[in-house]
Parts: sequence; structure tokens; C-alpha cells
Amino acid sequence: SISAAQTICEGATPAAFTAVAPTGDGVYTFQWQDSPDGITFSDIGGATLATYAPGALTADRWYKRKVTSTLNTIPCTEETNLVKVTVNNFIPGSISADETICEGTAPAPFPSVSPTGDGTFTFQWRSSADGITFANIVGAVSETYNAGILSADTWYLRQVTSTLSGNSCMEETNTIKVTVNNFIPGSISANQTICEGAIPAALTSVTPTGDGTYTYQWKESTDGTVFTDIAGAIFETFAPPALTQDMWYKRAVTSTLSGTPCTEETNSVRITVNNFVPGSIGSDQPIC
Repeated sequence: SISAAQTICEGATPAAFTAVAPTGDGVYTFQWQDSPDGITFSDIGGATLATYAPGALTADRWYKRKVTSTLNTIPCTEETNLVKVTVNNFIPGSISADETICEGTAPAPFPSVSPTGDGTFTFQWRSSADGITFANIVGAVSETYNAGILSADTWYLRQVTSTLSGNSCMEETNTIKVTVNNFIPGSISANQTICEGAIPAALTSVTPTGDGTYTYQWKESTDGTVFTDIAGAIFETFAPPALTQDMWYKRAVTSTLSGTPCTEETNSVRITVNNFVPGSIGSDQPIC
């Protein structure tokens, strides 16, 4: 007889079959056979020993051994039992999709194409800071996953484990990347004090740095709290007009990366207008 039935992962190599040696009359020779359906068998070339070790398999396979006993030149052939090697075939499904988000926000939930095939499925999501080295995400064991708030680019994939007849096989989905638009909006300067009706010095700029393509919108406020856009003030620098009251300014910087716009603001600067009434003297008078 031969043994034993076993379950393996797709592409793995089964354990070599063990054998109980034939007994009785004659001199024995052997021929192993295999089958894709357990019904139609064919000889395996070169498999003529008492034992046999199959190669890697991608589909279920049945095996048996023909034993020929030759006695006084008369050959007689009998067959052993069958053994089945069950291959755990499954497709791990997929996850989607790449997206770009603003720093400090959360990506949309990742949609899933469910795994299909043999076995019972369990899941483990993994993340990476470089797209190469991945680590398990604690508690992320559902088919889908909602990532939290991110401040840096992060890659994700999902491990799918299929368990069949006590044998566990693991495959991974595709990898997706969440790109985080990281940038520093720069700064503007400087606070200044001017005389009423005078023109302030142009506001200087420290250029923004980081991801994306930048556009600008300057804003102004009469109280330093509520700001409104300044029409046409869409360049990196800004030169205010003549002022008759205190005014605060800041610059909104929008970085657009992969079609996703993200806006951050610079510091604000205050232009203090020296408003005063000089008083009066009076009046004209004639004297000797």
C-alpha cells in the first residue's frame, strides 16, 4: 500500500509517499501512475521505484502504484490503494485604489474584491513606509480596512490565508499607495508701523517647500480675526496699498498634487497705522 493523502498549498511540493512493501511470490517491479480526476491514470515516466516523491503541484492529483510480480517468467500485476494530494487553490482578491490626500487627513475606505477558491479565508492587513518592508496592522483582520489619519506616504496590502483540511496557505493582494501631500507654506514678513495714508513696504516671502504645485491667495483683516480674500492678490508676494487704519495680512498657499489641492496658511503680519488728531489752535487776532 501507499500513503498518505495530504493537502498542500498551490505550487508546493507534497511529502514523499511512504510505502508498505509488497509480500508474496515473485520478483517485484513498480510503476507509479497519476491522474487529474481519480479515474483516468497514466504512467509517470521514470517512476519505477517502491516509493515516489511528486514534484510541485498546482492542481489536485491522485496517485497509485502498480506492482508486477514475476514468477517463472510469468508477470502478474496488481495495484495499490489510491492517495489524493489536494491542492488549496484560491485567488486572494484585490484592494483599491491609490489616492492622494492632504496631510493630517484620512484616506477613503479601501474597497475589496473578495477572495475566491478553496478553503476558509482569514485576513491580515499590512502597511509600509517605503513600499518594501511591510508590518502587520494590529487588529486589522477584516476583509476591508479604513486607514486613520496620515502624515506621510503609506503603502498597504492584504494577506489572505485559506485554510483547507487543516492546512493553511497565504497569498497577498496587490499593493496600493496613499500619497500624502506634505508641504510647508513658507512665511511672510514683517510687522511694520506707518503713518496714516502712507504705503507700507511690500511684504516679503519665504517660499513654500514640499510636494505639489503652488498657488496663492492673500487675505486681509481689520481685526486680526476675520480674514477675507484680496481680489487679484494671487502671487507669492504682495504690496499693500496706502492705509488709513491697522490691517493684518496672511497668505493662503494651495499645493496641488495628483489633482488633489491642499491649503495651508502662513503666519499673519500686522501693519499698524499711526492714527492721531493733531489738535488745533485758535484763533487769529489783531494786535498793536
